Amino acid sequence: MAEPRSSLLVGGLAGPVRLDRLLRDAYPEAGRQAINRLIGGGQVTVNGQTVRLNSWLVRNGDRLTLLAAPPAKPTQVAAFDDAWIIAEDDELLAVNKPAGLLSEPARAAGAANLLELASARFGPLTLFHRLDRDTSGAVLLTRGGAINRYLDEAFKRGAVRKEYQAVVASPNRLAAQGTIEARLSPHPQRRDMMTVAARGGQRAVTRYEVVAEAGGCQWLLLWPETGRTHQLRVHLASLHAPILGDRLYNPAWQQANRLMLHAGMITLPSARGWPERSFVAPAPGDFLALPSARGG
Repeated sequence: MAEPRSSLLVGGLAGPVRLDRLLRDAYPEAGRQAINRLIGGGQVTVNGQTVRLNSWLVRNGDRLTLLAAPPAKPTQVAAFDDAWIIAEDDELLAVNKPAGLLSEPARAAGAANLLELASARFGPLTLFHRLDRDTSGAVLLTRGGAINRYLDEAFKRGAVRKEYQAVVASPNRLAAQGTIEARLSPHPQRRDMMTVAARGGQRAVTRYEVVAEAGGCQWLLLWPETGRTHQLRVHLASLHAPILGDRLYNPAWQQANRLMLHAGMITLPSARGWPERSFVAPAPGDFLALPSARGG
């Protein structure tokens, strides 16, 4: 279990207060969902007892201990940053999306997203694939026409190759390299999660290789052969190798303040006069570096 991050002796209350309300007041920079996941993940104790109920009543004199710090809400991005550009031509824009930025508009209006920010900067664009909000890395946007037909065909026949980098908790059930084949379906209780399906579900395949290990962490390269929602995150968690900083599938959020998953490269196939092209997105500064890069 993780070492305690902080401890709070409760005092000055007019009466009993719900645990989630008290933590939201104590950590105003964290969102409601982050607090809920912290409690639900068993990362809060009251007087030494693990409490998983948001509605638990806290009283003066109680001591709260947090085994993981709740992550701050992502800073709202106001405009497209040209530093994100990997490549640009008359047909296509390749972008290194930062973690915390949505790929496209969400149900709740007003949230910043890559598609709208890029369209405001470059004119109308099509988002040809997406990354989860908390995942950083290479994303392709197009200006329409023949490029869309080419990409549509390439994605449908599985000819687009993607390479991800991830840092996971160790020890786990991963081999030095291998393939994970586990069908996925929506979580029966959580609309925002997926799960390995006991029966049915969608076929999902991920190849992986462990490239380094140190300090209870492993650095992986991942090559998804299918593109299911949360595929990499669920596949790794199913082998007791949750990605560090994963607020959904790693309740402890071990050793990271962001999801340690980065789409490092996307390669488009040669077809009908289109040359093969690879777009490389360097890992951002907040991504946990390989041990060799840190002198370890």
